[in-house]
This record gives sequence, structure tokens and C-alpha cells, in this order.
Amino acid sequence: MDAAARSLRMIYQSKLAPKYDFYKEQDMGFLLSLLKSGNENLTGLGASIVIHSCETSDEQNILCRAGALEKLISLLDGSLSQRDSSLESIAAILKNNPEVVSKFVDLQNRRALSSIIELTKDRYSQTRLLATLCLICVKNSSSCYLQDTGIETKLINILLELLDDSGKVGDNACFAFSSLVAEKEDAQKLAFEANAIDKFNNHLQNCALHPERLEGIFLALAALCSKLECCRSKFLSLQVCCFMETISKTLIFFFPRTIF
Repeated sequence: MDAAARSLRMIYQSKLAPKYDFYKEQDMGFLLSLLKSGNENLTGLGASIVIHSCETSDEQNILCRAGALEKLISLLDGSLSQRDSSLESIAAILKNNPEVVSKFVDLQNRRALSSIIELTKDRYSQTRLLATLCLICVKNSSSCYLQDTGIETKLINILLELLDDSGKVGDNACFAFSSLVAEKEDAQKLAFEANAIDKFNNHLQNCALHPERLEGIFLALAALCSKLECCRSKFLSLQVCCFMETISKTLIFFFPRTIF
């Protein structure tokens, strides 16, 4: 059973895997049995199914009504693998869905939300990133939650710290940062005060950056400079020539036969 669960989990990590049908009662029953099994491979399979297949508000609502959130929250006390897969699944169910976010925040008298806030202090960078992504989903879905500027500043600082990770965590931190500050003047001001532009600029000087990291940094800077003139002025006052050289190298990498 463990070997089969591991194989299916790998399959559901592929974008080409078939979507799981949450609308069928028997399928939902099977998914919930996976999430509450206690077996790391089975709960991991259940979480992978949620992450891969939960794409619409209707699917999110179905999972919420069926009790999937409660099952996933219980996994936050499990192994490192269960905790991380649970956080990623929770983010998938919450994303851009104010109704589900409202129900999630009310769970266990806000203890579920408090647990995720606590996980932003975890020793593992991947766990900190995933917990931060969950909180960004909560904040982006409704302005009435996480209104304390201290929380927002904390999220910004966590993501800026995670930029120093040379792997996928650092790459994804750039995209998460963009989602956090996009179209939010207050968040952009806090990021400006946290010296985010200097931080991103320092990373741009690294000529060995992977294209995905470059893309994330460009998106983060675009989001950060979209509202405030102080952000744009600060960025333009830095080493613009080096920045333009980086852009040119990136364009040549992606379009070697059409540029220049």
C-alpha cells in the first residue's frame, strides 16, 4: 500500500495528471480517508490530490464543506512532510475564496490561524514559506483579517530573508512577495521601509541567477514600484546600468535568435 501511495503521489505532482473529481461522493469519501489515515504516504497522497485538483471556487467550497480543512489542520502536528503538504493544500483551498477563508479563520476559535502564524517561525525554510503563503491567501481574500501592520511587516521580512535560499524556496519567495504587495500601497510602503528594493537589487547583481529567480525578482520589483514614487525613485537611483545589462542578458537567453 505504501509503495502504491508513493507512486500515486508522484503522479499527482505532475501537471499532466488527471484531475480528481471532488463532486463524486465516493471520491470525496476516499480522499478524506487518506487525509485522516495517519500514514505519512497516504496523507501525502491526499494532500497532493488537493493541491493538483483544487482549482475553482466550487471545488474549494466542496472541500471546505466536506471537512477537508479540519483534516489538513490536524496534520500540522504531524511529521515535517505532513506539515508542509498540509500547508500547501490549505493554501490551495483558501486561494482567492473569501467564503472559505472566513470559515477557516473561525475554525477552532481562530486556533487554526494561530497555528499557521506560529509556523512562520519554524526552523525549516520551506515550512516558513508555506505558512507565509497561507497567510497571504487569508490577507488577499479579505481585508478584515490580519489587519495588524506588525503581521504584514513580519511576512515581508520573512520573504526577504528567504530570498537568500539558493533553491526553490528562494525562487518561490519572490513570487510570494509579489502576491503580497501587488496593488497594495500600504504593503509597498512597509516593504520600502524594510529596504526590499536594496535586497532585490543585490540579488540582481548575481549573474548566475536562474531564469526563474530572475522572473520572480522582476515581478516583485514591478509590484513593489507600481504605486509609490518613492519606490520607483529609489530603484532608479541604484545601479541602473547593471540592471539594464541583466535584462539584456535575460532577453538573449530566452530569445537568442530574435534579439540583437
